[in-house]
Amino acid sequence: MIVVLCTLIGWFAGAVVWNVARNQATRRPLFAGAASDTAAGGLPPIAWLPLFGLLQARADPSTGRPQSRWRPLFEVAVALYFAIAAAQLGGGVELAAVLMFSLPLLVIGLVDYWTRLIHSVVILAGIGVGLLFALQDGPRGLAESALAMVLAALAFSLFFVAAIVIYKNPKASPFGLGDVYLAGMIGAMVGLDDVVRALFLGMVIAGVVLGGLLVAKVLDRKQTVAYGPYLCLGALLTLVLS
Repeated sequence: MIVVLCTLIGWFAGAVVWNVARNQATRRPLFAGAASDTAAGGLPPIAWLPLFGLLQARADPSTGRPQSRWRPLFEVAVALYFAIAAAQLGGGVELAAVLMFSLPLLVIGLVDYWTRLIHSVVILAGIGVGLLFALQDGPRGLAESALAMVLAALAFSLFFVAAIVIYKNPKASPFGLGDVYLAGMIGAMVGLDDVVRALFLGMVIAGVVLGGLLVAKVLDRKQTVAYGPYLCLGALLTLVLS
C-alpha cells in the first residue's frame, strides 16, 4: 500500500518539481494570481497537476507553445523513484527523508541541465532539510551531517581550483562554484558514511555519459556541460541503495 501511495505522490511531485525548475530557469513567477502574472509566465493552478494539468494545460501560458514532451516522462520517472524508495525503505522517517531530499536534488538537476546555473536558495533549502533530518539522531547525527557537508564542499573546492588551473578559464571549467555548494548539500543529506559513495558515483556517471557522448561526437572537447545533474543522480541513487 505504501508503494502505491508513494507512486501517486511521486507522480504529482514530478509535476511540481518540473514547474518549479522551469520557472526558476526562466526567472518567471511560479503562480498566476492575475492575468498579468500569466502573461509573464506564471502558471495557473491546473498546470500544477501531472500530465500537463491532466491534459488541460498543454500550452505554455506565456508563449502559447506546447509544453515539453519530456515533462510526462519526467513525472513518471519521479513516480518510479518514489516507488523504489518506498519498496526499499518500507516507510518511517528514513523514507520521508529520502523523498524530501529528492525534491531539491531534482530541481537543481533540471535547472543546471537547462541553464548551467545552480541557485543558492535551493541549496540552502536542501542543506536545511538535510540537517533537520540528521537532528533526529541527536547531536552526533547533526555533527556528522555538518562534517560531511564541510568535507564534501572542501573536496570540490579543490576540484574547482584545479580545473581553473588546468583550463585557465573559469568559464570553460567543468566545475563551478555551484557544484561546490551542491556537493556540500549532498554531504548534509547522505551523511558521513555515504558522502564519498554519493559523490564518487555521480562522478562515475558523468564520466561514462560524457565520455560516450564524446566518442559519439555528440559533444566537443571544448564544449562546456552541466556537471550538477550527474552529482544529483549519484546522490539520488545512493539515498535508495544505502
